[in-house]
Amino acid sequence: MTGDAVASGPLHVEVHGDGPTTMLLLHGMGATGAVWRGVVAALEGRWAGPVVVCDLPGHGASAALDDYAPPAVAATLARELPTGRPVVVTGHSYGGYLALLLASGRYGLDVAAVVAIGVKVNWTADELERTAVFAARAPGWFDTAGEAEARYRKVAGLTEDVTADAGDLARGVVMVDGRFRLSHDPRSASLGAPDMAGALDGAAAPVLLGRGVADPMVTREELLAWTPDAVDLPGGGHNIHVQQPRVVVDHVLDFVGAGLG
Repeated sequence: MTGDAVASGPLHVEVHGDGPTTMLLLHGMGATGAVWRGVVAALEGRWAGPVVVCDLPGHGASAALDDYAPPAVAATLARELPTGRPVVVTGHSYGGYLALLLASGRYGLDVAAVVAIGVKVNWTADELERTAVFAARAPGWFDTAGEAEARYRKVAGLTEDVTADAGDLARGVVMVDGRFRLSHDPRSASLGAPDMAGALDGAAAPVLLGRGVADPMVTREELLAWTPDAVDLPGGGHNIHVQQPRVVVDHVLDFVGAGLG
């Protein structure tokens, strides 16, 4: 996935195309912006504006932060991303929650609509404890790139049944002094459960919540508790945007047409 421009600074950013309204794509926890490769390709010729893809702070080729609280991450995105025009934000999982925060108007972005896919809205105490333990760990090191890639696949949910394309794994593993580790900063996972009530109440733009129909992390019933228009996207699970990018693009564009009309 090669953009027309790569912005300098703390975020790795790719910009594809030009036009009046930006499409911003935000990946989920542990992944990189490479997971949007299929969506970027499916938007070609259908979206009259720039498509902006980044690696979130502490992921891929983007710099780490001292503070990974969601408002701090949202502020970093708003400050560093080349939007400068109305923006539709499509986010996956953690990126979907960040998209809702960006729509609040508190960060200086003119967000026209939000599509949040696969956001886990209900968390058990055990799940939160396991996430906190992961966030407190030092990064693991591997002797081979293959071992590190296998671990990255597990952390990002990009198992072989989801994608066999190595391009979808880009920037997930780095080599330092001949050894390999994930590029993901584990500390970025120390978030706790999302404040969905606050994020949805604060969103000043139309919002669509959705999930892959086989997503084990969130059910449609859970999403319907927050919005009567939650959708199931056919043909995939939690990483539906990797498995069925055209399905995702169809739903995003259908919603944006309704939301902006």
